[in-house]
Amino acid sequence: MTILSEYELLRLEKIKRNEKRLAELGLDKAKQNLKRSATAGKTPTQKKKKRAAAVTQTPQRSSRRLKRQPVLYEPMMDDEIIRKIDAPHSKKKVARTATSKFRCEIPMDLKSSPLSQKEKDLITKKMEEDFLGKFEEYLTEVDELSHQNRRNVVRQITKLHMGEGITYESRSYGWPDGCYFMKGKVIGPTDDILHLMEIAQTCEDDWGQDHGNGWLLRHPLKKLYMFQQYHLR
Repeated sequence: MTILSEYELLRLEKIKRNEKRLAELGLDKAKQNLKRSATAGKTPTQKKKKRAAAVTQTPQRSSRRLKRQPVLYEPMMDDEIIRKIDAPHSKKKVARTATSKFRCEIPMDLKSSPLSQKEKDLITKKMEEDFLGKFEEYLTEVDELSHQNRRNVVRQITKLHMGEGITYESRSYGWPDGCYFMKGKVIGPTDDILHLMEIAQTCEDDWGQDHGNGWLLRHPLKKLYMFQQYHLR
């Protein structure tokens, strides 16, 4: 025989008192009916089978060097890197074909071609004390350049006309500190442009070649020479 604890005896006594009270109120049968209906309404539930998660195999990394296969990456040459560093950045590049209404061959056999005093006076008169304005107008209407190239040429010629001179700033090919082309000299349309082109080439030979496709000195001086000849003719 199981000996009940004092708590269990009190619990059984409480249950008997509750059942007696339900019987007196006539609620004991209603309680039994409620239990039967609750049991009958239940339907056996089937446990859902869990699907195994699909596993996708990621490709394993392998070394082409260990397999002795050629590497797919091909690095840029130094001149390509420098061109990207030196090139001015623009938000949008528009392809444009430059046109010129004036043709002038630069004599390759002449190292110098100074102007006579009459020619200098003629050009000075045509400039109307606005050489840089006339020069930019020439590059816009006569010897037409793209906006970017025209800006580069005008910038270099402005430096020469203001006596600032031109140096080559580049991480790999830049000229030594203090090396300038025509610093302290005011350059204009009445100067001996062919002689200036010869000096520019000497600067590149001594201090370092221009890796910017000639936009440092060669193209600006060439355009200045053509501008000079245009007004002489």
